Amino acid sequence: MNMTKHDRRLLMLHEFQLGHNASEASANINRAWGEESTRDRTVRRWFGKFRSGDESLKDEEGRGHSGSLENEQLHAVVEQNPRQSVREMSQTLGVSIATGEKAR
Repeated sequence: MNMTKHDRRLLMLHEFQLGHNASEASANINRAWGEESTRDRTVRRWFGKFRSGDESLKDEEGRGHSGSLENEQLHAVVEQNPRQSVREMSQTLGVSIATGEKAR
């Protein structure tokens, strides 16, 4: 079964509500859904959010892939100067270098 981010977060919230710590939750999720289902670091981050009283399962502002590019934008920049570096394209488009590299 292919789990979405929301599915994983719901499992983390469930584990949190059961009173498990982040390490136990990560081990339980990975045992049930496969060893690469989640990472301790991710579970710890979400548990911190839940402990603060925020049980929303939505991405935090500024996290994730909000800097994704539309193909048309990238093609326009490449057509202007096909010899520019990823760094230069990233600056032109106002995205991180990692986002620019993923779009290559």
